Amino acid sequence: MRNYLKRVAISISVLINVILGGSSNQTFSARNKVWQKNNKPNLVWLIDLICGKDHCTECYAYWLIRNHKW
Repeated sequence: MRNYLKRVAISISVLINVILGGSSNQTFSARNKVWQKNNKPNLVWLIDLICGKDHCTECYAYWLIRNHKW
């Protein structure tokens, strides 16, 4: 059940990101990390506060590896 809920949460994050104009298969957390790296307004601090320390960094790294963007 826990894995299922995690996958649902990731799917919702990707959906929100795409609705807001983000890349396909990128979570909202990873997108916020990109914004932070580009010195744009972001919610990394809030997302990390809610989801755990370095959550956005981990999502960003995972997205880079999955999409061969490194």
